Amino acid sequence: MPRKPLLKDDQIIHDSIKTIRTIPQATIEFMLQKVGGPFAGTFRLSGPWGDHHYYIKVVPKLTPALADLVIHQIKTSPAPLNSSPLLVSHYISPQMAARLKQKEIEYADCAGNLYLNQMPLYIEIGGQKHPQKPPGADRLFRPAGLKLIYLLLHNPKAVNATYRSLADDAGIALGAIGDLFAELEKRGNLTTDAQGNRQLSAIEELLQRWQLGYMETLKPKLLLQRCQLAPGDNVNLIVDRLKLLPHGKQVLLGGELGAALLTSKFQPKSVILYLQPELLLKTMLQLHLVPDPKGEVTVLQPFGQQCHWSGWQPAGLTLVDPLLTFAELSGSNTDQVAEQLYRQYLSPRLVN
Repeated sequence: MPRKPLLKDDQIIHDSIKTIRTIPQATIEFMLQKVGGPFAGTFRLSGPWGDHHYYIKVVPKLTPALADLVIHQIKTSPAPLNSSPLLVSHYISPQMAARLKQKEIEYADCAGNLYLNQMPLYIEIGGQKHPQKPPGADRLFRPAGLKLIYLLLHNPKAVNATYRSLADDAGIALGAIGDLFAELEKRGNLTTDAQGNRQLSAIEELLQRWQLGYMETLKPKLLLQRCQLAPGDNVNLIVDRLKLLPHGKQVLLGGELGAALLTSKFQPKSVILYLQPELLLKTMLQLHLVPDPKGEVTVLQPFGQQCHWSGWQPAGLTLVDPLLTFAELSGSNTDQVAEQLYRQYLSPRLVN
């Protein structure tokens, strides 16, 4: 019987561990798979140096744009007892390797680059060339899958909704739902009991993996325009101007400005607006925005039916769901605000 193909994340783990297996007298024993923490599994590395436990953080494509977020996730995530993180990726460039070493993060990649620092065990292998065939993303972390994951993180109870309802709310094809659920189950993020009831599992790991996929894959697909404010303006003026627009409530506020309205604890320097494409030019004119690829204002197209928040809203405004605001903040200079958003708005809904 032919062997089932591995998921891309699993293949990266398999190929990255190959170099560790070549360490003289080394023994690797995988201990467990996802059990709720923000990691893909754990293993014990044994040898003359003793035993050491690692938990695996998978980042298929480690880019400079994702580096701050990945480092933030590793440094702030609760780790299994007496174990250390091991970042595995398809390829870790020399520049990225130096940055990870500076942050004391151990890593392994599919090319054979490796950094372990658990004295007396110290191994550093560098200069291995980029593998020729980078893996494509698992279907779950392409745009349609990321939209479905968002919906499930937005409301974990929706996992038992009908396929049609899920497709409508996520804004994806009905025929994709079954395959995406199968992949969630294969990854260890979905269980089904004897009565057919579904439940999300390892939600923290799924949240972090979705966050990376959102920033790298989905957000660029949603981009309508980057803009700068008019000279002398600041992002807080957008609040007052939106309240005066006839369609102001159709524009969803997120990013730093959205977080500031939710927390009232910092001065925002940027904002993300979510609106339908037909409103773009009119809204830019009315908010005095000018196209600029490095501007403070990012305009995205919302997806599905659940981007808006159903909770408290400032008078005359509409906030995007805190899950999207959280995804934009973590790994930046607003870590404390992101942590508050997580504790106050996200953690209660992620509890099984």
